[in-house]
Amino acid sequence: MDMEACRKQPWMEEKPLFSLFGSKHLRREAAVERDGPDSRTSGSSGRAQELFHSRQEVQKHRRSRTSQASVWQKNKNLHQSLIKVMSQRVAEGCSSSHTGPFTFTEETRREMMYNYYIQRGIGLVNVAPLQDSCLEKIHELIPSKLSHLSWEQNLLDDEIKEEYLHSVRAAMLTSTPSDPSGNEKGNEKDLPSHRLEMEIVPKPWNRSFVQARKKMSLNLHCISRPLLQMMILWHNHYKDVRLIDVAELCSREKFMELSEFQQIVSQHLDLTQRFLLENWLSDVHNMFYMANMHNLLVSLSKKGKLESFFNSAAVLMTLQLQKLTLNSLSDYTRLISQEMHSDRARGTSGFVLHLILEDTDIKFEPDLRAYEKVLVSMFELMLRSTRSIPRIETTLFPDWEESNLGKTLKPIILPEITQPQQEEVCRAFWAETDRPKEYIHQYDQYAMLMSREAEEKVEQFLSQRRSFQDIMEEAIRYQQLADEIQYTPCKVVQLGMFEVRSHKLLRSLVNRAQELKHKLAMQMLQDHQEMSRNLCTEFEKISEKALSTPADTLTLMELKAYMQKVLTTEMPRLEQQLADSNRQLCSIMDFVTLSPEDLELNAQTVHWFQRMPSIFEEHEHMAIAKTELYQSGLKLHRERFMEELVNYSMQMKEFLGFGELSDLSKYLKKAQALNARLDLASEKINELNLEEEAFGWPVSQYPLRTLIQDKLTPFLHLYETASDFLMHHEQWLCGPLSAVIPDKVELEVGNYWRTIYKLEKGFSEAPNALKIAGTIKAKVESFREHIPMIQVLCNPGLRTRHWDAMSELAGFSLHPVDEQVCVAQYLVMQLEQHLSSFDGISEAASKEHSLEKALEKMSSEWCFMEFTLLAYRETGTFILSSVEEIQLLLDDHLVKTQTMRGSPFIKPFTKEIREWEAKLLLLQEILDEWLKVQFTWLYLEPIFSSPDIMVQMPEEGRHFTAVDKTWRETMMQVSLMFLACLIGRCH
Repeated sequence: MDMEACRKQPWMEEKPLFSLFGSKHLRREAAVERDGPDSRTSGSSGRAQELFHSRQEVQKHRRSRTSQASVWQKNKNLHQSLIKVMSQRVAEGCSSSHTGPFTFTEETRREMMYNYYIQRGIGLVNVAPLQDSCLEKIHELIPSKLSHLSWEQNLLDDEIKEEYLHSVRAAMLTSTPSDPSGNEKGNEKDLPSHRLEMEIVPKPWNRSFVQARKKMSLNLHCISRPLLQMMILWHNHYKDVRLIDVAELCSREKFMELSEFQQIVSQHLDLTQRFLLENWLSDVHNMFYMANMHNLLVSLSKKGKLESFFNSAAVLMTLQLQKLTLNSLSDYTRLISQEMHSDRARGTSGFVLHLILEDTDIKFEPDLRAYEKVLVSMFELMLRSTRSIPRIETTLFPDWEESNLGKTLKPIILPEITQPQQEEVCRAFWAETDRPKEYIHQYDQYAMLMSREAEEKVEQFLSQRRSFQDIMEEAIRYQQLADEIQYTPCKVVQLGMFEVRSHKLLRSLVNRAQELKHKLAMQMLQDHQEMSRNLCTEFEKISEKALSTPADTLTLMELKAYMQKVLTTEMPRLEQQLADSNRQLCSIMDFVTLSPEDLELNAQTVHWFQRMPSIFEEHEHMAIAKTELYQSGLKLHRERFMEELVNYSMQMKEFLGFGELSDLSKYLKKAQALNARLDLASEKINELNLEEEAFGWPVSQYPLRTLIQDKLTPFLHLYETASDFLMHHEQWLCGPLSAVIPDKVELEVGNYWRTIYKLEKGFSEAPNALKIAGTIKAKVESFREHIPMIQVLCNPGLRTRHWDAMSELAGFSLHPVDEQVCVAQYLVMQLEQHLSSFDGISEAASKEHSLEKALEKMSSEWCFMEFTLLAYRETGTFILSSVEEIQLLLDDHLVKTQTMRGSPFIKPFTKEIREWEAKLLLLQEILDEWLKVQFTWLYLEPIFSSPDIMVQMPEEGRHFTAVDKTWRETMMQVSLMFLACLIGRCH
């Protein structure tokens, strides 16, 4: 059989009626498969490189795709069935006999057709390779004892793959339409009218279809080779690229701070952006450059078509960036909402939350709102990171003119996509915050420290005087509390996506407890310092007192008594206080560090205590010396004092010779001076006696001083009484009438007379003094006769009408000419004969004067009496308040006024008393009516202030409105008058 004739059978020129690629690509693949691998070297090197590159792309495409091809069950009669099918198709579509030198039997013909289509007619470009999972399952069926036969296993794998490809070709062949006209026997179908044209062969629209297909091949850039290579490049190398490396975030062993998370995400975005620019964009650039070298790009002369081509490339690259962004957004959302979720097993990283104490509340740091803001802001950062990739034409042609679309790719992610993801992130985030919020309640046991209640308790504790032991116990309690907080074992807790760290909170609580302890310790230190200062002060006072020089004997005795008390009482007490101070100092050193000043103060206290024995010894020597000195001085003072008393006795004898009334003032001065010396002598006697008692001597008596004092006293009283009477006598007679008070004059004159009368009896042995007493007594008795007239003339109640009445009785005018008129001027008028009549007039004047004063007093009591006005709720008006005091005063004055009207001496004031009574009655009537109206208004105002009542009772409402208006106007006038009175009073 001629092989050339066999290879040139007509049906061998037919092509399969389906193609997954364009005809040009299919021809290239078919040529490769038909000519075998050796034919690749027969063509030109460019052609071979192009075919080899295409084959490599196809193989890459096969390796990368993961299709779910169904595995057909093999049948050992597969070949026979296929031969029968092919024979049936040949019998139906071809003539039963052929002419020519070479003929085939039907069986041979069918086998040749079958083998040809299986081996040459079906391309494997789009056939998915056998999945590795299928091979793994087959390997699992191999017995373990044969697993070491690697070479046989490789042969088995090759056989399986070959059978798989053979089965796929057979499946594709059986599914291929056999007759494009559809006129096979038994396949006639009833088609609808709009499908009839599809049954016409040849197709009337074949030419237009071919033209359209050609136009598409020229203008549909998405199926051009460079863009297909760009899609394959993306699929093979960049489809798994993400803006954020979620796996790296999940694999971190430590939880992240918010700032660290932001920094990591920013680094990821920068690295991804740099990776896309340096790798993906560079690969695309090189791919387009090679395409341009092989004339696969649109000609540069066709600028419009070239711009359209690059727009298509930009759209494809934008779609790839959009897919990258969407995948990144989804991974990020899944990371926050699922992989870091608390319901999943811990194996992923999370975020760090610090607990801090802010004032009185525990808060999170960073704030949860800040966390939410940062987590949501990552979406915007990812969207922004993909918007700076330049378009490919700007890298290929640096001089490319910028179009309306800009120089960068602009992937668009709609808010409808990002918004649900952001909400999911927020929902998951806030769901995760529940457990940290609940964890905060673990620290409720320290609520007193957080709410400052403990600080208030310490302040209150220290506000009262406390013992050192009580303060120390309180300080120890807070120190133990600080240690308990500081050494809390659980400072870091993992709660879902958060790692809650309590270090800052515990540090704040410890600081607060330490502050309270320090405050108590400082109080202890202050108390100790105060005790030390007091000890130093007491030691210093004792030292100063002990070493001080006593000025006299009494001071010396006091100093001795003081030092005896110090030795027996004070020093043991101070020694005990010093021991307590040292013990307190040891306790304080457990809480605070003492400053050099504190240590110096304590050392000073001990030093003072050590110096005290030497001070006491020095004091003893000084006391002995001073005692001897003051004893000798005391003897000398007693001798000199006796000489002074003898001198005073000589001065006393001089008073027996004083008898001139004109020298009375000189006598008085001498007597007063001697009396003062005797008083000093009495004090000196007491001092001498005290010194004598201090030294244990017998107490000296000085009877001479008492004798002199007894002799001097009558003379001193005589001179004082006489001088006082003579002075007042002149004032009473020659002074103005208004200055003379009759009752006082009568009392004093009586006292003078009685004193002189008693003194006169004691001057039997002193004739000169007796003479002075008699003269003064005569003057007093002479003046006593004029007292009734003085009581009449100096009556303060005398008015013009009274002077008229007395002038009428005397027969001449007695009216005072001026204010300088004195009693002596009336005594010379010989008015004693009218004295009885004058007494009646004077008594009436006194009664009238008392009534006048009472009326003036009542009037003055109303000067500062005020009505109190209060604003009533929110009505805008006032009410009268606090009238009880006014009513009591009014009632009292009405009773007094009515009593005064019944007096027989009210006649001169009849008009005034009636007007006053009328005023009081009017005021009482006004006040009663005022309070009555106010009571009624207070009762009705809340009722008629309701709109419902005004609607139900319109007539009564109108009446009340009129009265209410009058009431408000009246009270406003009263308030204005009251304000004017206050202003006037202030001025």
